[in-house]
This record gives sequence, C-alpha cells and structure tokens, in this order.
Amino acid sequence: MSHRLVQKDQDAIVGSGVMERDTIVALSTPPGESAIAVVRLSGPQALQIVAQMAPGTEKIPSHRLHRCILRGQDGNAIDEVVLAIMRAPSSYTGEDMVEIFCHGGYQVVTDIISEVTRLGARGAGHGEFTKRAFLNGKMDLSQAEAVADLISAETRLQRIVALEQLEGTLSKRTSSIERRLLDVLALVEVSIDFSEEDVPVYEPEELIGELRKVEGELEELLSMESAGERLKNGIRVTILGPRNAGKSSLYNALLGEERAIVSSIPGTTRDILRERIHIGGFTYFLEDTAGLADTGCEIEAKGISKGKEAARRAEAILFVIDGSERIDRGILEEIDSYRNKKVIIVINKKDLGIRVDLKELQGRFDGMRTVEVSAKTGEGLETLREALFELTAREGLGKVTEGRLVINSRQGNALRKAKEAVNRAVEEIRRGAPSEIVSIEVKQAIDSCGEVTGRSVSEDLLETIFSRFCIGK
Repeated sequence: MSHRLVQKDQDAIVGSGVMERDTIVALSTPPGESAIAVVRLSGPQALQIVAQMAPGTEKIPSHRLHRCILRGQDGNAIDEVVLAIMRAPSSYTGEDMVEIFCHGGYQVVTDIISEVTRLGARGAGHGEFTKRAFLNGKMDLSQAEAVADLISAETRLQRIVALEQLEGTLSKRTSSIERRLLDVLALVEVSIDFSEEDVPVYEPEELIGELRKVEGELEELLSMESAGERLKNGIRVTILGPRNAGKSSLYNALLGEERAIVSSIPGTTRDILRERIHIGGFTYFLEDTAGLADTGCEIEAKGISKGKEAARRAEAILFVIDGSERIDRGILEEIDSYRNKKVIIVINKKDLGIRVDLKELQGRFDGMRTVEVSAKTGEGLETLREALFELTAREGLGKVTEGRLVINSRQGNALRKAKEAVNRAVEEIRRGAPSEIVSIEVKQAIDSCGEVTGRSVSEDLLETIFSRFCIGK
C-alpha cells in the first residue's frame, strides 16, 4: 500500500489509479428478516447491470422511483422491487448509483446480490461507498467520519453533533484557518521571489501577530478534543468495593435490569461484567468487579486483581461501601490508593440505616464526593447519576453544546501538528531565519490542517478510517 498523499482533485485521483473504476454492490440494511431491504450499487456499470435484470430501466431519468420485477439469468422473477436511480454526478458517491428496495427475506437479498455480481459487480468493502464520495469530492474527510458517527449514535446529543459535523462545521473552521495560513505564506513567499528587488519585505511582528491568531483558533479547536472523545467513545466507569457491599445490586439498578447475579454468598462475582448506560447524552461503560477481600481462593484472587486493574484504566470509580456497617481500615486504605482518580464513594444500603460516620469519611476524603443510595429501593440513584455526570462530562458538555463541534483523536493529532508548526514558524521569524525556512513551517501547518479535511492524506490512513465503517455505507 502506497504512502503517497491523496490530493482532493478528482482528475488526479482517477489518473493515479487511486479511485476504483469498477462497480460495487452491498446490502445497506441489517441482514435478517425484514419488511424491506436495500441493496445498493455504485459505479459505471450500475445502471447497465440493473437494466439486464429489468430491461428498460436504463431509460429512467435520474432521481426517480421505478417499480419493476428483477429477473435472473434464467428469466424467472427474483422479486418485485422499487428502484431508486441516481445518475452521476448527482448521487451520494458521485457515480451512477441504484438502490434496490426489495423484500427483506434472506433468500431474496442473496439472489439479487448473486445476480448483480454475476453481471459484473463486486462486493463492496467497509465504507467503500462513503470512500468514493470522499474521493469524488462529495464530502471531505471530517464529514465522511461524521457519517460513521451518525450511524453509531446512541444518544440524541451524539446524533445532533454528528449531523453538525456532516454538514461541515469542522470543515468550515479548519478551512478558515488554512486560508489565513495561505495569506501568511503568500507574504513570506513574496519576500523570497523578490528578495533582490525593491519590494517591501513583510513586517516580522505583523506576521507573528497573524500566526498567533491562528494558534489561538487551533487551540480553541483542540480544547474540544477531550469532550469529543468522551462523546464518541464513551466513559469507562468501574464499580469497586468490598464483598457484599452491594456492587452487583448497584450495577443492576443503574442498568435497570438484572445482569449480574446477586447473592448473600461472599465472592459471587468473579469476573468483570460490562454494560452501557446513557447519562446526559454521553455513553457510560459500567464494569462490575469482584469484591475486595483477602482470599485463599486462586480464582477469586485473580478476579480481584482484574478488578483493580480495570479501576486503574477507568476514567472514574464508583467505590461502594456498606453504609449499614462500620468501614474496615483496609478498605479506607484501598480508597486512599485511588486519590489520583475521579472517585465517588457510594454509601449503599441506606434502607438499612446509615452507621458510617459521614463527617469522618468526608473529612478524610475531602476531594471525593459521597453519595448515599439504596440499590434495593432505588433511593439516591438519580443523585448518583448526576454526580457521575458532573464528575466526568459536565465541562465537556458545555464545549460540545456551545460549538456543536467535536474533535476526534485523529483530527486532534493533525491540529496539534499544525499548532506546533505555527509555533516553529514564529520562533524562526523571531530569530531572523531566512524566509525559506519560515515558508517550510507555514506549509507544514497548512498540510497538517489538510489532514483534517482530507485535502492531503495518505492512502494508508484512508484505508484505516474507512475500514471502521459498516459495509453498505
């Protein structure tokens, strides 16, 4: 696989052989029985292939629906379908496209795809339709990534933000930065081209001022990366605590269903259980772990070790204690060991009466919030959810809702490289470096911004990004 940069110029892409010129097909709806399934074709032979299965359809105008019967090689009917014809370049991919709305039975879909591939199409790879849309200039790379985010959105907030990205919010901000950098580059390169002529050279402080403004815009975008990663990838929370403190009961209560086995027998939970919940538009991955205890059981000891390791990797910990009993000193020391983490001390079994000295507990762990709950009755659970959200996502929510913009780690890395190049350019100007050196750094900043939009990106990176998409999109 080549590492050359793919420039967003259609003729260059086609000429280099980067863009495939064959026709692809895939099921774009989930497999299995359904009322309707959608089989999608894209490529130069899409209309001709369908016309061989339903003669006359090649004459259908673009963006029209047409009801017909698709037939196989033997002339027998496969299914009565509705075709959506979209001629290039006015289609999702920029190529000729046909979407076949057929009955959603397994055999119907299988026979249609088999006949289409027999007539010359090939099965599409992951995200190949959207990749073609990107290569054909129908969207930039940040918008293409937003397509995958929109498909995987589990909450209303995730959907809203992904749709904003798809409509070009990040693209516009990044393109604006690129234009400012191009203006700076023009001034620098004029001084190179006319260095021996009577043409005014740029004012260093004026140029530094412009670069500092760009740096501020890049920093503002980068401030949204952390929230973006949480919104996109979720927040990992480990439930930790001693045996029989009610960790599994709390886990089930937060999920709203019984997923963990609850028993009065010590050490019931041996392995880590994971499930997701949604709070404030963010996805939380809850982990229920084995109860902390000194044990001679090798299996239980391994479970405890795995739980502690999970807690070290988690973004937040819900440390559950039995509020109806006094706290063992060893448990207090265990809580102490997580002072560098985001921790909520959950005082469970409120329904049995609280015997824990709350003032002493809060005084010892003044940096940690304590929440009283009853996993059995549900009392205090909403307060716990609010506390968890406040601890992990409240600040990020403000950034997300204010700018309707999130930055993923790939985009963040590109923007950081741009900012570093801008800083180097400022330092080169200050030390009186030749304009050629300053020009190199400004160009590097421009190219790094181009990685966000896909104006300049390696083929390997494209393969990595689109391999995460579902087939058929």
